[in-house]
Amino acid sequence: MTQNGLPTPAGRVRRSRTRSARTAGGLLLATALTVTLASCSNTDSTTSTPQKKSGTGPSGTLKVGTNQQFEDWETVTKQNSTFTSLVYESLLSVAPDGFTLKPQLATEWKETQLQVEFTLRSGVFFHDGTPFNADAVVKNLERIKNTPSQYRSQLASVKAITAVDDTHVRLDLSEPAPSLVTNLARLGMYMVSPKALAAGDWKTQGIGTGPWKFDAKASTKGLRTVVTAFDKYYDKASIGPSRVEVTQINDPDSLYNALRAGQLDVVWTTPPLAERADKEGMKSTWFPSVLWHLQMYDTKGVFADKKFRQAVCYAMNPQDYTDAALGGKGKTPLQRFPEGQPGHNPTIQGYPFDLDKAKALIKEAGGPREFTLISYDTQRTIAELFRSQMSKIGVNVKLELPNFPQFLSTYQNGKYPAAILSDGSRSGAYDYYNRKFAIDAPGNPLKVPYPQIDAAAAEGLKATTPEARDAAWQKLSKIVNDEALDCGYFDYTGFWAYNPKKVDNIKSTTNDVAVFRYREAQPKG
Repeated sequence: MTQNGLPTPAGRVRRSRTRSARTAGGLLLATALTVTLASCSNTDSTTSTPQKKSGTGPSGTLKVGTNQQFEDWETVTKQNSTFTSLVYESLLSVAPDGFTLKPQLATEWKETQLQVEFTLRSGVFFHDGTPFNADAVVKNLERIKNTPSQYRSQLASVKAITAVDDTHVRLDLSEPAPSLVTNLARLGMYMVSPKALAAGDWKTQGIGTGPWKFDAKASTKGLRTVVTAFDKYYDKASIGPSRVEVTQINDPDSLYNALRAGQLDVVWTTPPLAERADKEGMKSTWFPSVLWHLQMYDTKGVFADKKFRQAVCYAMNPQDYTDAALGGKGKTPLQRFPEGQPGHNPTIQGYPFDLDKAKALIKEAGGPREFTLISYDTQRTIAELFRSQMSKIGVNVKLELPNFPQFLSTYQNGKYPAAILSDGSRSGAYDYYNRKFAIDAPGNPLKVPYPQIDAAAAEGLKATTPEARDAAWQKLSKIVNDEALDCGYFDYTGFWAYNPKKVDNIKSTTNDVAVFRYREAQPKG
């Protein structure tokens, strides 16, 4: 599922805001799992037990099945938070909508153009007894800033990190950083015990401030990772499970068989298995794990003609992808940002499927063309549908479908003009710009200049009021739409199947792939 998450200068007038919230082998695997888990549990899968009342504190065991593999507890090397979210927390958390920020280790924050100040939660401890305070935040952020990783650049604008006192931290910036606070709520910014960092054993111990602590003795590397309730957690009433066991099996059929056998309570699954679960006495739930769309990497050559880009956009029917590959679940929005997120522009009409318009535009653009689309082997269905759609307007699309590791190493090397996947941005319009349109953006491998978009981004950086900043991001979105530089949006949905006799309240966060909100799950027992 990690693959589904793919993608990863201004004035000095200051403003200030305080926020407490922003807007043939599968059967064998299953059999082996059943034998292994049976030694740990005598629970009858047909027994329904009363559900505990929400807010009464952690109780019961949650048994999760995933196709993700546990490596270690390092935070800055992970593409998802399947395991790390069990033991670590960030300064802020993200609401289920994927962009609204909420307090976590910080209770409030203030932003100006060149400064961010956090007020930290008091009475918080790491699992090793070390107090969580401003010094701990400084050590963690400095480590992230100085450690080569995909998250390092998110702190590039931070020139100084200061512990004002035990409960206040100040970040001084070299330039405005609109995505900084949002990025500080993401998985790459988890807080690790300074004592563990100093000892060098955080990768094996996983010592954070989270509601559960790692139980190494109960865990089996390569099979199961176990965490148990942390008795000094600051908000026990908000936590559902007292114990979480995450079992790792790559095959979705084996995971589903283990669910049916009563050995697991909730499992990652596929659209067909989710449908089967609903018919066999289980339940399923889905969520928009990430937004996929057409990535036009070569707007210097293949996609240089605006009319050709528009023709391609109108010829795409993302609903076909959703129906064929994603169980018909998920939205097909007409612009990059949802309502409520900076960058959403209510005037944008987008490019709804319109074959007649597409044919007329391709004729104006000079007739039939061809190009290569790169995807990967497990996404053949979507790639083939795209090729079929383009053929209806006389565009010949050649497909290259390597395996996923090969795809990762080549898809943005400048050789391929297009792909269909996420742009990797999660933190709003400025993050989107930096990942897709800036001259050094990973999604701009040919370094194509976009002066109008650059100017809109610069306006956003220089804005001194929320209204001015949002107007700039709306302008950026409008330029992208009017120039047909992005289109074909659809939710790449994730699915969970679960046993309603064992657990309830399985909730996920948009853009958080391969994980659900463990703390909100309610074991029934």
